Amino acid sequence: MKARHRNILAVAAACALLVTGTDTAKAQIGVTKSQADWIVVAIAAIGAGIGLGIYFAVRPHGHTLTGCAGSGPDGPELASESDQQTYALTGEVAGIKPGERIRVYGKKGRKSVGAHAQFVVEKLNRDFGPCKAQPAMR
Repeated sequence: MKARHRNILAVAAACALLVTGTDTAKAQIGVTKSQADWIVVAIAAIGAGIGLGIYFAVRPHGHTLTGCAGSGPDGPELASESDQQTYALTGEVAGIKPGERIRVYGKKGRKSVGAHAQFVVEKLNRDFGPCKAQPAMR
């Protein structure tokens, strides 16, 4: 588990302990049941907001595909290793060479009728060198 995740769990555990320890605080401060309920709701809302903020900050904003580049009738194509699908590449394709194993970053486009799915390349992430020869399928 990463240190950042452990810190988040430690803060969540500390908040949970604070919420469960309201009896002594209520006796000393004089908090009513209604006020205690609103405090719990506020802590839960803050926790949910922090959780959503972390999720949107950490999640990838695009897609990556890794596979073997080739040339098709409409331009460069990529045979994806993850979903065994062929994508017609558009966008920033100048550095893509047929026969190279590459990883590209971008967005999946709409699928045309009778054509491969499109992938709009925003960046060539990595070139792994030439593709390995694959045995012929019969």
